[in-house]
This record gives sequence, C-alpha cells and structure tokens, in this order.
Amino acid sequence: MQEQSLITTREEFGQALTRLRESAGVSVRQVAAKVGADIAPSTLGDWFAGRGLPSLSSRDLLVEVLRVCGVSDDAAVEQWLNAWHRVRRAPGRRPAGPEPYRGLAAFETEHAEWFFGREALTAQLVAGLTEPGLRLVVGASGSGKSSLLRAGVVPALGRSAAVFTPGPHPMAALARQRGEVLIVDQFEEVFTVCEDQDERTRFVAALSEAAERAVVVAGLRADFYGQAMRHPELLAAMRSGQLVVGPMREEELRAAVVEPARKAGIEIENGLVELLLREVAPARADGEAHEAGTLPLVSHALYAMWRESQGRRLTIADYRKVGGIGTAVADSAEKVYLGLSEHRQELARRLFLTLVHVASDTAATRRSMTLAEVLADHDPAVAAEAEDVLDRFVAERLITVDLDKVQISHEALLTAWPRLAGWLESDRAGLVVGRDLAEAAARWAQEGHDPGALYRGSRLAVARLWAEGAGPHAAPGPQARKFLAASVERQEAEAAAQRRGTRRLRRLVAVLAALLLLTTAAVVVAVRGQRAIIDQRNTALSALSGKVANESVALRAGNPALAAQLALAAQRLRPSTESRGAVLSTPANPYANVLNAHAGAVYAVNYSPDGSRLATVALDGTLRMWDVSDPLRPAALSSVAGDAKGLAAAAFAPRGELVATAGNDNTADLWDVRDPRHPVVLATMGGHSMGIIGVAFSPDGTMLATASYDATTLLWNVTNPRKPYLLSTLKGAPKGLSDVAFSPDGRTLAVTAFSNDVMLWDIADSRHPERLPDLRGHTKAVLAAAFHGDTLATGGFDNTVRLWDLRDPRHGRHLATFSGHENGVVAIDFSPDGRSLATGSYDRTIRLWDLTDLHADPIVMTGHSNTVYTVRYSPSGRVLASGGRDDTVRVWDLGRPVLGGHRGTVYTLAYSPDGRLLATGSHPVIKIWDVSGDPRPLATLTGHANGVTAVAFARGGTLLASADLDSSIRLWDLTDPVRPRLLSETAAGIGNIFAAAISPDGRSLVVAGEQFDVYVWDISDPGHPVRRAVAKGHEDAVNAVAFSPDGRLLATGGGDRTIRLWRTADLAPLGVAGGHGGTVYFLAFDRTGTLLASGSGDRTARLWNVRSLDRPIAVLRGHADSVQSVAFSRDGRTLATASDDRTAMLWDLADPARATPLATLTGHLGQVNKAAFSPDGTTLATVSGDSTARLWPVDPGAAARRICALAFPPITPAEWHQYLPDVPYDPPCPADAATGRAPAG
Repeated sequence: MQEQSLITTREEFGQALTRLRESAGVSVRQVAAKVGADIAPSTLGDWFAGRGLPSLSSRDLLVEVLRVCGVSDDAAVEQWLNAWHRVRRAPGRRPAGPEPYRGLAAFETEHAEWFFGREALTAQLVAGLTEPGLRLVVGASGSGKSSLLRAGVVPALGRSAAVFTPGPHPMAALARQRGEVLIVDQFEEVFTVCEDQDERTRFVAALSEAAERAVVVAGLRADFYGQAMRHPELLAAMRSGQLVVGPMREEELRAAVVEPARKAGIEIENGLVELLLREVAPARADGEAHEAGTLPLVSHALYAMWRESQGRRLTIADYRKVGGIGTAVADSAEKVYLGLSEHRQELARRLFLTLVHVASDTAATRRSMTLAEVLADHDPAVAAEAEDVLDRFVAERLITVDLDKVQISHEALLTAWPRLAGWLESDRAGLVVGRDLAEAAARWAQEGHDPGALYRGSRLAVARLWAEGAGPHAAPGPQARKFLAASVERQEAEAAAQRRGTRRLRRLVAVLAALLLLTTAAVVVAVRGQRAIIDQRNTALSALSGKVANESVALRAGNPALAAQLALAAQRLRPSTESRGAVLSTPANPYANVLNAHAGAVYAVNYSPDGSRLATVALDGTLRMWDVSDPLRPAALSSVAGDAKGLAAAAFAPRGELVATAGNDNTADLWDVRDPRHPVVLATMGGHSMGIIGVAFSPDGTMLATASYDATTLLWNVTNPRKPYLLSTLKGAPKGLSDVAFSPDGRTLAVTAFSNDVMLWDIADSRHPERLPDLRGHTKAVLAAAFHGDTLATGGFDNTVRLWDLRDPRHGRHLATFSGHENGVVAIDFSPDGRSLATGSYDRTIRLWDLTDLHADPIVMTGHSNTVYTVRYSPSGRVLASGGRDDTVRVWDLGRPVLGGHRGTVYTLAYSPDGRLLATGSHPVIKIWDVSGDPRPLATLTGHANGVTAVAFARGGTLLASADLDSSIRLWDLTDPVRPRLLSETAAGIGNIFAAAISPDGRSLVVAGEQFDVYVWDISDPGHPVRRAVAKGHEDAVNAVAFSPDGRLLATGGGDRTIRLWRTADLAPLGVAGGHGGTVYFLAFDRTGTLLASGSGDRTARLWNVRSLDRPIAVLRGHADSVQSVAFSRDGRTLATASDDRTAMLWDLADPARATPLATLTGHLGQVNKAAFSPDGTTLATVSGDSTARLWPVDPGAAARRICALAFPPITPAEWHQYLPDVPYDPPCPADAATGRAPAG
C-alpha cells in the first residue's frame, strides 16, 4: 500500500510531503522558485510542516509542487490528491482505523468492501447486463442508486466501466468516457442543470445509439420519470430494462449497519441496532425496513456516531448524542453554521443556494459545479473566506469536493436541515429568477455583451423586482448586476426615445390645429403629417401598454386584484400581445383577493356556519369580523383587541353566536358576536401555564377544548357562555400541543403535539376522558388536525399529510400519506363535501388534494410570501380563506379554472363535439369533466397501465377512444358520462403509442407511435375493433396524426422531421413536407381542410396549404422551446400553440401568410402538452406537466367582465399613478361592476 493512502491528518500529510521533497533533494525555496507561481515560501513551508493545507483553489499549484518533488506518474498524483481531499474532509480529531461509514457521501468504487445490504439487487442488475442495451435504474432520492452503481455494480461486472454524471454539457461528458459499460449516474441532471434542449435530445439519442453496441446503465431519480418518458429512446428501457431501487428490507438494512462495523473491528452495543431499525421503520408493515429517502439520514447518523465514539464502540448514548436518525444531519450542519461569524453565515447561505438547482415545477436538486463557478459571484476579497466556509462543511461531509468539482453531498440535506429548507422555501420563485438571471448574464458575457441577449419586457420587470428585494443574502453577483444594469439602460433608452416621440406628437398636434385654417394644399400636407404623428403616438402607447401588462404579470401572485386591473388598463390603453395575454391569463390562474388589515401574522381564519361572516385573529392581538355575504369581497365589520401578546386561535360555535379566541397570555375568551359590529367578551378562561395554540367547539356547542404549549388540553363546559367551567384536564403529551379537533359525533378528541404521534381521547364522559391508542406514522412533530366524518387528516413537520380511518377510534387505521409540500404542514381543512382537502405550509403554498383519487397530485396555489398558518373552506365550498406570516388574509375563488386530481403529467385532452364534456389523460387515468358551466369532475376511467397519451371523442360524444404507452387501446361508452362503460381493450402490439385520432364518421381509429408506421383500426363495432391497414413511410417514431374535416385526408408527422399526407380510403401517399428542424409533435387541419398546422421541436409552428407542400405558407416563431400542440379555432381565424416553455400562444390568422401573435398565456408551472378550443370557440383548454388542465377565455371582453366581477379592492389613485404616471386616473372596472355592467374598454 502506498504511504499516502495511510495519511489521515494534516500533520501526516506534511510529514509525507517533506519526505517526498527531501528524497528529491530540493529545499522549500527551491520548490517555490521552480513552481514559479505567486506564492510565498512561507506558505509552502506551512504545507511541508503540516501547519496548513492547500486550499481548494490551490489544487493545480499542489500538482506542480508534486511534480517538482519527483511525482511524475498520473496515478501517483491522483493518490496524493485523494489523500489531500481526505485530510480536508476530516481535520482535527478523528478515530483511528478505517472509516466504516460514508455519511451523506455516496459509496465509490474504492469503497466496495464496505458496501453491504444490496448484494441481491446488485446481482439482479449485473445479471441483466450481459447484452448491449439501455437499462434504467430508478429510485427515489436517497434510495442508494449512486452507491449501488458505483460500489455494487462496477466491481461486480468484471470488465471496464465508465461512470459519469451528465452535468450541464452531457455531450462533452459522454465524449470523455471509455469503457465496455457506460454508467450514467444522476441522469436527472439532463433535465435540471442541462439548459440546452437540443443538447439534451442529442445526448439521449447518443446514449440510445451507444446502447446498440454496448451496455448502458442510467440511474434516474423517480420524480423525473415523467420527463424521461417524453424521450422515445428511453421508453423501451422503461418497459423492458428497468430496475427499481426500493427501500431495503430489514435484513438488508441490518447488514448495512452491522457488517461495516464488524469489518472495522468496532463493537456495537446490544439494543442499538434494534433501536435504529425501530426508529426508521415505516408505518405500514410490508417488509420494508424504512421509508424511501431515509438511507442518507441513517448513513450520516452512523458516521456521526463513529466520529463521536472515537472508533471503539458504538453505543446508544452515542446515538442519542448525535441526535438520532431524525436530527443528526441537521445537528451537524447547525454545528458548523453556528460556529461561523455573522458575515460568514451569510456566505454559507449564498454558497448553499448556489449549489442547489431550483425549478418552479420540480423538487430542488443539488448542482455539481467547479470551484471557480461557485466563487464566480463573490468579490475576490471575499472568495478566500467563502472557501474556508466550504472547508468547514466539507469536514462534516455535508459538502463533497471531488478534484475540481464541488457539490452538496446528498439531496437529503435539502430537506433534513431545516435552515437550508427554510432558505429554499422562503423565496423559491426568487431563486428561480436569480438562477435564470445568473445564467443569462453568463451567456451575455460569453457572447461579447451582445445587446440582443439582454432582458426586456416582463423578464426584466420580474428580475428587477427580485433584485430590489433580494437583500444581502441572495443579492445578484457582480456579473449579474452588470447584466441587469445594461438591460435597464437599454430599455430606458428605448423608452426615452418613445417619450420623445410622444412630446413631438403633442407639439405637432398643436401645429396641425393651426394648419387646418390654411389652404387646401396645406391641409393635404398636414394630413400626411398627422398620419406620421398618429403612428408615433400608437408606437408610444403600445410600448406603455406592454410595460404595464408585464408589470401586471409580475404582480399576479402577490397582488392579484391590482395585477388584474393593470392588465385591463394596459389593454384599454392599447391592445397588444402582452396586454391580451395578461387579461386572458388572469381568469385561468388561481385567484385571491387580499385583505391587509392585520399588523401581524394571521394565525386563524374561521367562517360562521351560515357563511355570512369571517373571523380572523393575528399576532397583533386583534379579532376582526368580516361580512362575506359577497364571498370574494369581504367588508370589515369590526376590530377588537383580544390579547396584547397576540392571538393564535379562533373558532365559531356551531350556531354562530359565539367566537372563542385564545393566545399568548395563557387565556381563552368567549365573544358574543350576534352583533358582529360590536363583539362583546362574555367570559375569560384561565388554567394554562403557557400560551394556547388551538381551540375547538364540540359539534353540539356545549364544550370547548383548549390546547396549549404547556402540554395540556382543557375541556370546558360552555353551555352558559357567561359562566364556563372546567370539566377535565387531559395530560400525557411529551411536548407542547399544536392543535385540537372534535370528531363530528363529539365522542373523540384528536390532539396533536410537537411529537410524532397523534393523541386520541374518548370524551363520551367528558369528566373522565379515556386515552386511546395514539396514531403513529409521522416522523416529525404533528402540527395540524381536522375531521370529516370518520376520517382524520393530520399534517406535520415531516412535510406530509396523513389520512386516518377512525370508524373504530380504538383501532385507528392509516389510509394514505400525501407528499408534496417542501416544508412542514401547519394548516389543514376538509371541504364541506369531503371530496377535497386544503393544506397550508411553511413552504408558503396552499395545496388542494383530491380525496376521490388518493394517488392524484394536488393543485398548488401560491401567493402568500411567507408561511401559511391557516386555511378554511367556506360552508359552500366555493371559497377558501387563508392567513399567514405575511400578515395577510387571502380569499380564494375555487371556481376551478384549474382542473386538478391528475396523477403526474397530463399528456392529452379532447372536447366532446357538443362541448359539454372534456376528457384529460394522465398517468394512468382519464378524467371526464362537465365543462358546460363551472367545471366539475364526472368520472375517472382506470385500467390503463401506463401514461395515457391520446384521447378522442366520436359519435356525438358517446364514444371515447384512449391509447397509452403500453400499446393499449381502449374504447369507452360515455352515453352516461357519470358511469362510463368499457367496451373493448386491445393490445395493439405496436410499442408505445404517441398519437390517435378518430375519423369524422366515427368508423376508423388511427394510432401511431414508436414503430414508425401508422395503423388504422375499424371501430364500426367498438366492442370488437379490427386492424384494417398499415401506412409505411416514416423513418422514425410517429408523433402526430390528424384527419381532415371531411375525412378524406390523413396527415402524419414524427421524429424524421417530415409531414406526410395520405388518402384515407386506401392510404395512398399524396405528398411529403420537410423543413422542420426537429420532431413534428402535432398536426391539425382547419375547418376547410385546406390549411394544415404543425408544431415541432424546432420551436416553431408552420402553416401549410395541403395542395402544395413544397414550402410552408408561414413560419410562426415566438416560443422558447418545443411546440407540442397546435389547434385551430372553429372559425379558423385563430391558431393556438402549446409549448415546453410553459406557455400557450394565440395567433391571428386573418391572413395566414402574415400570421401574427395575439397573446401569450402564462400560468402553467410545467410544459404545456396540448391545447384544444371548445367547439363554440369561447374557451381554450390546455394540459401540462404540472399535473393540471386549465381553461382560458379566448375573448378579452369576456375575460374583462370576469376580472371586474372578482377584482377587489378597486385600484387606487396612488397605485394608478405609480404604474401609469402620465395617464389620467380612470379605473378599468366601474364601481358597480359586480352588478353586471360591462367594464370600460
């Protein structure tokens, strides 16, 4: 074994380096002279003496020192560098002997001898790697994929293997690899840190090509499965070559704990392993030893215990000392963080946020960066300090340095360390803006400061708002500041030119007025001048309209009412693409009116039973009553002081005559609110020794429960609210309480505490409550509880929501766990009909969960700028009130412009011919919606085993066809859409199906997909479809099929970038169109059948005359990513396009050869996969990767009427003049808009 492999301390490193120097016969000064770098001999002396270590940025200098000292072999240099990294990771006190555990770091190939517990999975994977092909290894974050591939598979292969991660430039990374087996670890980086879609597509294609002659393995995080499905090359691997890395079984996890210790000669105290297994055991009993994602926490706890034990014996005391599974990671990170100065704490925050990739539609992921990239946005004077901060986290294995790469050791840290999770959740949207800004600035610099790369319009408005409010922790770096300043300077120069034009307009108008008195000849000259002036005026107005519209988009989440009215003002000022987009997008996004009356965090909102009043309480100590007879326009009734220390809880009595409030002065008050303008305190109840956090009335109104931080719940008789008295005191909680809820029958009380369990009490005898068995399953403190019938919902600091069946409260049963929130769930409420559940979180979001499908993704509603502490449905269920740490109350319209309840990406949609029904297809279900009025779900069709990629109606909407990625075709009878009936299921045997269409006569179904051919099925008898014909000609997967309105023509398009036209009767080829620079994803005919639209991966849509396919009539450019769908309006005058850039666009086709953009529709949080106009042309429906469908009005006038019915309060003169300083105050919505009068403009 080489000497450097035994080095563990900086002293040993210095001694070994000195022996190397002496054997080369050179002095320290000679080394410094030969290296030739700007480094003092004293610094080198510290290295050789073991007083200091080379910094991360001194890596190349260290290599030069090694070369001068006689190390010429690259392998030997690598061993020295490994020793250097090892010492940097573990400075100071360190147990003797080898390291048996890896902490958050993955096992590498050289750690194979310490890798236990995955022997069976390794053997299973290796056995399938005998032939060329692409294999996917899929698992949740923290399941151990990287360690399996690196320390399990590579050593077991017995042949050369190259392991790499894609990084931002995967093609370059691939080109560097050599080996009989290619292993792509962290394949999801293709979708996160790689920003170039073209390179992403080429990389996937290159891997697929390599898999034809070699074994290729890709490790993929499960939550990026949907994005991978969008690449046809990966679909085959998903179907046949996929290995799922699930949680370990008990015997496997035991081996992973015990065997490394045994190999290292370390004793484990009796009972420690059982304790560890018990603490990570999931609530369900299915043989799995832990929940997905907890392995990194286990590994870090073991590493921390080993460090604490000094390598002799692992004990239960060590386990407790490092914080156990739940907090060991957080404790290690906090220890480093709190040991930093305030200035360096700020540096730590910026460093960690730099090392995280944040997107608005996917979970945060770590980024692998060079040290230079990490330090790029730090001034040189600060960079050395930042490097030292990195070193401290490296020492605890929280950050990993691999040669010149720096990254967070594991994504588990992003959620396990509450401080980091808080940094991420406190401004997730801002982090996305900041990251995009930094990358745009870097591109601008690389392109020689090209003015065309600067921000403008809405992107500049959003970036400026973020930069102004970012604060020192997240402020843009020097390069980004220069980019932003240049963008602002350019836009202001353009605006100044426009203002000069406006001033010229005023002067010229005055001249024109005088000229009108002159001769006819002079009048002719004046008219010509007037036309020029009008053109200048219109240009200035268009610029101002676009600016105001972009500002309205930036304000949409924080101040929806103001944003909506600014959009209308912009549209009235001068209709533009931006203003139409802002107006049409408003009704299609979650909408809330904002109440800013409180001066502190709002902790509780509660509706009266009849829904006419709303009570709110806050940290400012006030109880406020609101008239909500107009649900979205609350009117203040009263504000009364309740608790100078702040109120934390409020509840209406069942009859609505009383409100109970409680707070930080340890008391609860009963208020008479029969006259809500003058609430009166009837009684004050003491008894608690600490603040009260929860209050609840029993269903019959005779009892009140108060829950306190003092770990007790008090039950009060409030039959006489003027003289309440104590019935009983419920004790036994290990920590302070967080919430309390009565069951609807009043016999059971649920109490949550800052512990992991939910306490249940039988209170049938309220003077002698009986403690029932606790509900166990949450892994961190439980924060909120709510009942509906026999179902209890709870939310906790483990970021989950759990449902419990309490039909038998003595034997409560876990029903489901909902994951999705990125921080603790602190608020929870059932809808009145029990079909939905609303939750609020420290992640600043509200989520609406569909309880009719427990696997569906929630609808996410953003707007609060801080923690959402309370949510409450109105009795009608059409409105939701929320309150939070941003001191606001929000009243949300649940009129459902956003259709949720889907499972993952929604791929496809179709309207029934009469427009009454909408079908949406996701993975692996189809939802049927009644969209004749306010949208409502009618049925969920199940049975498909994979993503549903196509749906199509026929026969007046009574027949629905669906196709999926498992080559399955299903036909459904929708005569009764509430009770759909499966007519037939056909295994087509043609691979993944990407597209399907039914002929206008309803007799033929065309499907196409990965097998290059187009298949026609006779569905005259939908119970027995028969394959009738096959069209061949495409040279790649077929992604698009469309019938002409008369059914005589069939158009197809695909991965070979061509569009092909066929005669339907005999599938005779009629023509081929080329020209697209990417896959053709969608085709659509207009109503005449002569115009064909195509959407492509080259970011364009094109219009074609089917009589001549030589060249397109028009190329529509405007999207920033692939165009996935195109759709004509019924009258053919408008085209809709949907794109991976998360937008849909409307185009004016009055003259198809000069198609112009009408509006860009924004709001989706993921790629927009398909768009379709309703048959009456009034609505555009879209579906997206954000798990939702949305309905957009197409007529700006209709959208304006909807906005004015919602927007409250009206825009003020001050707000108007802030955004429209040179325009006279003229609110776009009249004061009586709610009465139905049309808005101005």
